[in-house]
Amino acid sequence: MKLKRWQTILAGLIISAVFLYLSLRRANLDAMLEAFRSARYQYILLSLLVVIFSVFIRAIRWSVLTQGRLSIGDAFWLFNIGFLVNNLLPARIGEISRAMLAGQRPAMHFSSALSSIVVERLFDMVAVVVMLGIVLIVLPLPSWATGAGALMGAIAITGIIILAIAAQKPMIILNAGSWILAILPRVNREKAREFLTPFVEGLGGVADLKTFILGAFWTAVAWLLSGFGGWLMLLAFWEAVPLAIGNLAIAAAGLGIAVPAAPSGVGPFEAAVIGVLTAANYEADTSRSYAFTLHAANFLVTTVLGLIGLLREGVSFGQITRDAQTAKKEASTQSVPSPDIMQEHGL
Repeated sequence: MKLKRWQTILAGLIISAVFLYLSLRRANLDAMLEAFRSARYQYILLSLLVVIFSVFIRAIRWSVLTQGRLSIGDAFWLFNIGFLVNNLLPARIGEISRAMLAGQRPAMHFSSALSSIVVERLFDMVAVVVMLGIVLIVLPLPSWATGAGALMGAIAITGIIILAIAAQKPMIILNAGSWILAILPRVNREKAREFLTPFVEGLGGVADLKTFILGAFWTAVAWLLSGFGGWLMLLAFWEAVPLAIGNLAIAAAGLGIAVPAAPSGVGPFEAAVIGVLTAANYEADTSRSYAFTLHAANFLVTTVLGLIGLLREGVSFGQITRDAQTAKKEASTQSVPSPDIMQEHGL
């Protein structure tokens, strides 16, 4: 059953509130403040610069996934406008906003832009699982964690293979996927095909092998840079931290923001990062300070760059969000997924 907009917003707020409570219920605020006071802010500044560079890499990837129809410059600013909207509004309406603006370029169309964003999200999902799997294997963790890492690695490899086959042979994946999903309660093959069709058709943009490989390459570079930035941020709070822990924190954050929640993924983001750091025996209150700082840094960078992008486009925030709502209705009549579908399924 499709939720009404206000129900989706309310559910997101409740989810965020629950995760924030779980993140802070045993917090020692004095210890958290002390961690902020004693932080080495030069590392936070360096981390901010890496975040900006990683966003630029993601812009290169988006341009590649549109096969150059969207310039890197346009991709950079529109990507940040999308994040700006997602930072401030629920239901990931920012994805519609940037697809709509991209669709105004001469060689682009709204539906193809939105399909390229779906492909981005699919690549990101695989990248997060790969990163988490590798980190769990290489870190000195209990055997159950290492086993989980190996399982995630196998899942990620399977995911890459499925994406590659879907790009080349979409009907095979569509039929097989519909058959598998139809096993679930209250899901028939017709509903399964209706759900899978936008994602499979979206992969048509990477049917070209070169585009697929480049998209996967820039995805890997972007997430490795994000992990490096997360590690630099860790050095602001701890004297010596393995680089793998930075990748672990970023992978956890990537999983956290996949949870439908309030704008910017507040709550699940922090809970996921705090959870993995404390599991790795890092002090809980310092981990809380780190998680909130990491989230704030990403929020700050994408919000400021998004505002600059709005000025570049000559549109207001109110205008772009109103237009996105109109474009969302268009999306529901085309073979592309709406942001509601993307959010409900962690994209």
